Amino acid sequence: MLNDADDMHDWYDSAPDGIGEVVTLLDAPDNLPYAVALDVYHQEAGTGGMLLFLPGRTDVSFVPSIERRRIPAAPEFTDLAWYLHSLVPALVPAGLEGYKATEVRY
Repeated sequence: MLNDADDMHDWYDSAPDGIGEVVTLLDAPDNLPYAVALDVYHQEAGTGGMLLFLPGRTDVSFVPSIERRRIPAAPEFTDLAWYLHSLVPALVPAGLEGYKATEVRY
């Protein structure tokens, strides 16, 4: 999803082998001032969520919205450690410099 100057949302669909095209679209100079979201899914774990890249691409948020992994002893809480273990190694080569993990109750 790409949110543009008119606050319109354009949705695109791609398979994992199309990641190069997705990154090109994400990094296009015309798109840098806008928020871009990618839904990601971990096939083996059966879970995923949305990566939201904020304007300028220096901040990104992740929302575990697809079959959220929970802590077995406290199922009302998200297993943030599992998500960090899965996401951080993939984001370091892209320039990740740090992270903040927060459980938001709703």
